[in-house]
Amino acid sequence: MEEQEKKKEEIEKQEENKNEIEITQPETLKKETPKQEIKKEPKKTIYQQKIKENYGHFVLTCILFAFFYVLGEYKIESGLGVLFATLAQLCCCFAIIKQWNIEIKKSSMLYVGMILVMSVGMLWTNYQFLHFLQKKLIFILFIVIMFHQIYEETKWSLKTYLYNFFLLIFGSVASLFQPIEDIIEQSKKKEKQKWSYIFLGLGIGLPLTFVVVAMLMSADDVFKNMIITLLGNLFLPQNMIVVLFLFLSGFWIFYCFISGLARNESGEKQIKQAEPMIAITFTSILLFVYVLFCGIQILYLFAQKGNLPQEYTYAAYARKGFFELLFVSVINFLMLVICNLKFRKSKVLDIILTAVSICNGIMIVSSAYRMMLYVEAYHMTIMRILVLWFLAMLAVSMIGVIYSIYKKEYKLYRYLFLVLFFFITGMSILKPEAFVVKYNLEHMDYYTKWDVYHWMDLSYDVVPELTKIDVHKIILEEEAPQEKTEVKEEMIKEYLTSVIKNYEQRNIRTYHIGMEHAYKAAKEYLQKH
Repeated sequence: MEEQEKKKEEIEKQEENKNEIEITQPETLKKETPKQEIKKEPKKTIYQQKIKENYGHFVLTCILFAFFYVLGEYKIESGLGVLFATLAQLCCCFAIIKQWNIEIKKSSMLYVGMILVMSVGMLWTNYQFLHFLQKKLIFILFIVIMFHQIYEETKWSLKTYLYNFFLLIFGSVASLFQPIEDIIEQSKKKEKQKWSYIFLGLGIGLPLTFVVVAMLMSADDVFKNMIITLLGNLFLPQNMIVVLFLFLSGFWIFYCFISGLARNESGEKQIKQAEPMIAITFTSILLFVYVLFCGIQILYLFAQKGNLPQEYTYAAYARKGFFELLFVSVINFLMLVICNLKFRKSKVLDIILTAVSICNGIMIVSSAYRMMLYVEAYHMTIMRILVLWFLAMLAVSMIGVIYSIYKKEYKLYRYLFLVLFFFITGMSILKPEAFVVKYNLEHMDYYTKWDVYHWMDLSYDVVPELTKIDVHKIILEEEAPQEKTEVKEEMIKEYLTSVIKNYEQRNIRTYHIGMEHAYKAAKEYLQKH
């Protein structure tokens, strides 16, 4: 019995020792192995990893982009330099695509062709407003190409495209300090890479080259004229600060844009489809008003039947309310697009939206008819031709909207984008300012000197038309009758002489087809007179 009790006591002691070891062991382990804070870095996308792996090539591509950005932006509105710079910048985008091991899609060539057409269109016309539209459309096409290469954007709806477009813009803004962060990260690496020596060489060579070229231009006028003929006044010392600022801006913009694209944050923006009864209610009320209004337009404006108020003639009635109609037409267009996207499909809603579209078409025709009456009474201006152009574009866009009402899967944004492209291209071919002057010269019985001065203030697109002007139709009230013809011709000659001087001051970078036409027309006129 005693032996058994001793064994039990030993077993109990062993169990107590085990429990003590189990309790104390985690504490000793905690003391021996202190906690290590592990920082979780955000996971890099495959495109961000490619940038890190080929950082030297990436930065060199950004530097090239910045150089062409300066070439196409510094003191130049349009010209051969803009065309060359745009195509070179496009090559930089494709170079990034190749660095990411992405195969260039054949379908991307359609967008490349559109960029080429828009760039050549800028060479054809001198009208600055069209240049503004063309540059903005080219910028959008750059983004479209990158989307098309990286994503399967053909399956995107309009709302998804807009969502991802703004997501890329915000992603680029969020990458504002990415160039600095990447340079710091690369500089911490122990191994020296070839690109670091290349950048060091560029850092020494580029400023030195600018200084040497500027000094040589100052020393030799022949060398100076050659450089100015080729590249303009980029290398003049007084312009270096602006050139350097544009270079850094181009580098930073492209670097942040590609960094934002490399985040690969595209996604589908889910928008819940609303109850169609909401749209049916408010569109029905509007449809009733539009039917009544369109009936009046057909009866009083187009057919000219019905009794107008005593203070109105049909001409005065037709010229009134143009801008209000234009405003309502634009509102209807936006309302139709939003209703088609936001509300669930309904046959009743489809019929109402179709009826509203037809009424909107009648209002567009009414607006255009009123504007034509304005032109007939007060002649053509650049604003009036732009309004007619916009109304025609709106009418063609309505066709795609009506089709998308019954085909929900139809990619309306593609249709609208193509409409915008073709209308801007068509406007460039037309040369609106030249058309305005040509129309007025043919339809006006006489022109005041203020009319002529106004036409001279337009772009050089009008020069070939002004050389056809009949000086006998110009009225100079303050001049003596015997001096009229000489003074009128002298006014035209002085203007055309300034055109020739402006052309002769241009260089290869600022060469412009439209300016070439103006120069030839001016020179031919001065030779004849």
